[in-house]
Amino acid sequence: MEEEQRGARFRSLELRERWTVARGALRCILAQYARCEPSVLVFRAGPHGKPALVWPVEDIPFNLSHTGGLALVAIAGSGRVGIDAETVRSEIEVEHLSRRFFAPAEADEILALSGDARLTAFLNCWTRKEAFVKALGGGLSVPLDSFHVSVRSDEPVRLLWVDGEESDRWSMLDLSEPGVAAALVVESPTPVLQRVSFVPP
Repeated sequence: MEEEQRGARFRSLELRERWTVARGALRCILAQYARCEPSVLVFRAGPHGKPALVWPVEDIPFNLSHTGGLALVAIAGSGRVGIDAETVRSEIEVEHLSRRFFAPAEADEILALSGDARLTAFLNCWTRKEAFVKALGGGLSVPLDSFHVSVRSDEPVRLLWVDGEESDRWSMLDLSEPGVAAALVVESPTPVLQRVSFVPP
């Protein structure tokens, strides 16, 4: 099975097990929506690697992100969707990464802050951008400085501008919790969020 081959690529047993559990949970969750057994779901990777469900149904947009021992699955009623999560780590090279990857205005705003506020703003920016790129399905072909997101925790979470897209057709939501920064992006101007915890069968 293709999933087993992908899981085997991870160097450590812990990472392989986490990836396998996350993919198993994804199958169980999507099977509820598709009204079928998890084992019969068929996925196909898009041009830039984003997986999509192709059988027995094709109209269930989803995305998966995992970090540490946490996995998040996003499922949308319609439109494109992306989710990203990152474990909060104090040793992140905030200044270097901000200047290298983000739009200049984002980097300036992040680096004007200090301490925990700077790290939080950086992770806000990173997860929101990764979630948007994942929603687009463009992978590394989408430069992170080709669009601008809000970064401060005291500002509304939103996509401010983007090359080649209408920014107001997208919504961003912050799903962060203690120790984890997370963001959800959905192609809908007025999404209704329902958050549930998965309990394995």
